[in-house]
Amino acid sequence: MITKQTNKISYGITLNILSTRIAVISVMPALFLVLSSMHIMVPPSDYAGTAFAQVQNNNSNITAVSPSPVTNITTTQELNSTQVDFVSNMEQIRGHLNAAVMNKEAGNNTLAKAHTLHPIAEIYSSIEPQISNTNATLNETLATNLNQFSKMVNTSSVDEFDTQSQKINGLLNQTVQQVIPNEIANNNTFKLGVVSDLLSIAGVEYGEAVENGTITEIVEYQDGQAFVSRAQDVFGQASPLVPQEMNNEVQETNQFFSSLNNAIQNKSNPEVADRSIGAIIHELSEITGISEAGLGGQGANTESGEIISKIRSLLNQTVEVYNQQNYAEAEALATTAYLDNFEFIEAPLAEKDPELMGNTEVMLREQLRQFIQNRVSVEEIQQHIDKINSNLDKAEGLLAGAAP
Repeated sequence: MITKQTNKISYGITLNILSTRIAVISVMPALFLVLSSMHIMVPPSDYAGTAFAQVQNNNSNITAVSPSPVTNITTTQELNSTQVDFVSNMEQIRGHLNAAVMNKEAGNNTLAKAHTLHPIAEIYSSIEPQISNTNATLNETLATNLNQFSKMVNTSSVDEFDTQSQKINGLLNQTVQQVIPNEIANNNTFKLGVVSDLLSIAGVEYGEAVENGTITEIVEYQDGQAFVSRAQDVFGQASPLVPQEMNNEVQETNQFFSSLNNAIQNKSNPEVADRSIGAIIHELSEITGISEAGLGGQGANTESGEIISKIRSLLNQTVEVYNQQNYAEAEALATTAYLDNFEFIEAPLAEKDPELMGNTEVMLREQLRQFIQNRVSVEEIQQHIDKINSNLDKAEGLLAGAAP
C-alpha cells in the first residue's frame, strides 16, 4: 500500500520506562522531518540491488553475539511463541541497524533516519514490558541508546554512527541473554522458529513494497531485505549442528534462500518471494519435525479466521491488563495485535474493502495506543475495542475462505 510507509512512521512514540515511572520520549519533530522529505525522493534505478548487497555485507558488522555450543534439535520440543516473538523482534532491530548504517554509508540520511525510528515506533512497545520486568536499568539504557542513534543521523560521521549501532547491538545481546533462558536461546529448534517468524514478517514487508517490478515503498523494501538477511544469519548459526541425516534439507534451504535473495534483488512479484519463503519454512519443518504452523510466525498458510481470532484474544487481554493499570503491558498487547497479526490480513482485506481495512488499521495502530497512552477510562477502551471487533466481524465475513 502506497500510504503504508507514511502511516508506519507518523504516529507518536511513547516508551514506558518503568524504573522512572513513565518517561515519555517524543520524536515527533524527527518523524515529520522524515515525512517531509521521503516522498520527494526517487532512488536511482540500481539502488535496490546495491542496497541489498550492502545489507548482506553489513552482517559482519552487526550480528548476534557468537553463540555458545548450540543444543541439538529435538523434535518433541514445543516452541513458546512469546519467546520466539521476542527474539524475532531483537533480530528485526538488528535488521534496522544494518539498514540504517547501509544508508548512512550511502549518504542517504533520510532513509537512515527512517530505519532508526522503526525500532522505536514499531517494535519497542511490544518488548518493553519483558525487558523492564527482567532488568529495568537495561530497559532504560537500551531505549535511551535507540533514541540517541536516531538523533545522530544528521550530525555524526559514518564511523560514529556505526559505533553507536555496535553499542546497541551489544545491548541487544545482553537483553536476549537476560530475558530468554540460555538453554532455550541456544536451542536449534528455537532458532529455526525465529527464522520462520522473521521470514513471515519479511514477506509481508516485501509484499507491501513491490508492485509490477517497481519499488513503491523503499523503506518497506529495505525492511524485507534486512529481515531476510537476519533470518539467513540465524539459520547459519543453527545449521552446523543439524543432524547429518538432514544435510539435504539444509542444502535445499540454502538454495531457497538464494532464490529468495535473487527475487528480492530483481524486484520480482511478491508471489515469487512468497514461494521461496514457503519453501524455506517447509524445509525448517522437515528439519525440526514441527509443523509449519507450530514453528512460529504467521505463515502464508495461516487462515484469516485464525489471525482475527488471535487479534480478538489480544484485545481482550488488553482490556484486562489495562483495568489492572498495567499500561505498558496493555500497549504491548495492542501493538502485537496490529504488528504481529492484523498486518497479515491487510493486503487481502484491502482487495475486498480498502475503506474497512484503512479504518480498522488506524483504530488498531494509532487510536487504541493513543487511548492507552492518554489513560482514558476502561469503559472508553472497551467501547473502542467493541468498534474494532465490529470491523473484524465484517473482515472475517469478507475473507472467509481466502488465504491472507
